[in-house]
Amino acid sequence: MKEKTDKKMIIGWIILIGVMAAIGGGFWSTVADQAEQMRQEEARQEEQAVTAMYIETGMLVPDAVFVDMENQTVFTAEVPEEGIYNKNNKREADGILEHGDVVKITGDGAMTMSIPAQYPGVTKMQVLRRGNTKEMAACEKAAEDTLS
Repeated sequence: MKEKTDKKMIIGWIILIGVMAAIGGGFWSTVADQAEQMRQEEARQEEQAVTAMYIETGMLVPDAVFVDMENQTVFTAEVPEEGIYNKNNKREADGILEHGDVVKITGDGAMTMSIPAQYPGVTKMQVLRRGNTKEMAACEKAAEDTLS
């Protein structure tokens, strides 16, 4: 009788261990899938990143806009809540952009069709460098032409 009970108990434990292993394997498989999806989303956003110059225009009431360095599109964008990163990818304490900063703007890629355009889905801003005089002049002209 004791042997029969022991066999049932052993079979019960084996089934329990098998079920727990299946649940654990499914959990870790799901975690790995989610991590892969996050990596793919980050790579997609990185591909769509915009390199733009921060320009302040206007005398009395300054307007802050960004000018796409590739095609001179003028747009506005909010600094993300997490702040601004420097060229070493460290978060800046003050999080303030200066006229002529060249920044990499990462986000969902959706730009409004207004004038100036708006980029509402910004997830990260990183200052890459200071723009040179020639770049600043071209971006300032593009901003003035668009805003006037």
